[in-house]
Amino acid sequence: MNWRNFLLVVVMSGASAPAREWRSADGARTVEAQFAGLQEGKLLLKSKDGKVASYPVSAFSKEDQQFAQQAQVTLAAAVKARPLNFEVNQMLPEGLLCRVVSELPTQKGLWMASGASFLVLPGGELTVERGSKVLAQTLYHAGTRTYQALDGTTSLISAYSLTLDEAVNTALLIQTASGGDPAKQAPLIVEPLMEKVVVRGLGLPIGKGFFITDAAFAEGKHPVALHYEGKDVPANVVKLDSKRGLAVLQCTAVVVPAGAFIAREEAVFGQGILVASLTLNSTRKAFEPVTLTTGIVGRLIDTTRFQHDAPLVPDAVGGFVLSDRMEVLGVFFAPETRSVGKGSSSSKASSSPPEPRGITECHRSEILEQLLGDSSKGKRLPGVPELKRGSLGSDKQSAADLLRKSCVLVVSTREIAKTPPATAATSQPPGGGGPGPGPGPGPGAGAGAGPGAGKSLSASGIRHNAGCRYYNAAKPCQAGEGTPCKICGG
Repeated sequence: MNWRNFLLVVVMSGASAPAREWRSADGARTVEAQFAGLQEGKLLLKSKDGKVASYPVSAFSKEDQQFAQQAQVTLAAAVKARPLNFEVNQMLPEGLLCRVVSELPTQKGLWMASGASFLVLPGGELTVERGSKVLAQTLYHAGTRTYQALDGTTSLISAYSLTLDEAVNTALLIQTASGGDPAKQAPLIVEPLMEKVVVRGLGLPIGKGFFITDAAFAEGKHPVALHYEGKDVPANVVKLDSKRGLAVLQCTAVVVPAGAFIAREEAVFGQGILVASLTLNSTRKAFEPVTLTTGIVGRLIDTTRFQHDAPLVPDAVGGFVLSDRMEVLGVFFAPETRSVGKGSSSSKASSSPPEPRGITECHRSEILEQLLGDSSKGKRLPGVPELKRGSLGSDKQSAADLLRKSCVLVVSTREIAKTPPATAATSQPPGGGGPGPGPGPGPGAGAGAGPGAGKSLSASGIRHNAGCRYYNAAKPCQAGEGTPCKICGG
């Protein structure tokens, strides 16, 4: 490395590496400083005041010398690679599975992924989710991992850290644990089982592209959209009020007239009411005709909620409580969650027909206006119009139809990690498998399967016993075939 590149190493190190404790060879002295480079037997350390000092590397402990040597190799590689743009493809317990992306010079905003997938270890101040793009980020190599996909195929991928110290410490830890065995220097990472679900619910248009909906659509930073004219149009979360359980969305591309969602008089105890429940049709992309039921206001809980005893349709995604003057006294939301490709909702599936719900809580309509205030500034959210008040008419069915037409369908798609089925390796008695935590291919790793337990070979030739999530009863194999599975030990 020439001195020009060496100075780049010093600059990058000082900008990213935290201070660590360095110990003298005799253990009598310590110093806190950042690693700034290693050149010709000299260790450069940067103190807290920004000054860089040079020391003979032999003056430090064996562990520090080993750290410095590994840090220099890691840092030099990061300098050569330069900061990268990458996209998060999958969230794993071990970190983020990513690919390098680049913006097409001829079309701004269009990105193209290239190269093999790699792992970015968790840590640092990076807060992302699946699909996020991270721009101009320096990555430090932290060893290699063996990635096993759900189909049983395996591949070697590189791992990186956002900080130099973590990358070096992680790489050294793996080297030490492997005992010098190259076959053990790429720890196993297993692709998690993911379930894709779609959440659908009610949205209330309040004018100028703003909508009120349930807080479930704004929590967790999942993408949210409005289903409008056969398409899912992306929407932005303007406000989340977790205490009330409500959220405000904005989607200027969806033009829907504002509904009259506030009564001129508040609900009172014992008042007769009409409840309009909205359900989804068989395609889950539109509302069925409104179902009307009657009851009374049974309890005024507080200034934001009240209870009523009108029966609701079991699978309603939301609805309204109306007075005898056809004014909206309250609203309720009950988002539906369904697994993609499955006929029944994962949150409401049942072997017997569900019973109608009885006493139900709902939001007072007047709090919708309070939701639109910006408490931090003592003002109203910018651009949000005043909510409409008043009656929906005198005819019950006409009022119900008007409510149905003045609502939108809110949609959010997300992935949820599922716990893999228990395997023979995880359910066996202590001591039945290889040394250390987790399943191992040692003697007894398949214990508990019992005589005659099924075996199968994956596409890659890996053998799995009947307790493994990769087991395939249609492809049994004979004893001694294949190789031990790192998951089930079969």
